[in-house]
Amino acid sequence: MDRFTDLDVVEVQFTPAGKPWKVLRDGRTWAVAVEPTVFFERIKWWELGIRIPKGAGVKIDYAVWLVQVRLGNNERSSLLSWELVEDTFGKVWRVHDLPIEGQ
Repeated sequence: MDRFTDLDVVEVQFTPAGKPWKVLRDGRTWAVAVEPTVFFERIKWWELGIRIPKGAGVKIDYAVWLVQVRLGNNERSSLLSWELVEDTFGKVWRVHDLPIEGQ
């Protein structure tokens, strides 16, 4: 899967420590309810057919935050699992819905 296509663009608010705290998606605010986890992936620039000039300052590694969110501050709202994917070319964040176990 190309991480930068077919995913919704979202607005992510971060804590002073740099962790996702709130996500605005389709006009709704989702609160991160469980400690998020981050990992990094590398852009497959050789598959995209682009050249990145030496010293261009383009990031080839991007962050992926694994978060569990609930709607607003509603403690009874079901938890959803998402990946927040950094789009380094578009300078935005995108969301990937993770499947709910048993569905």
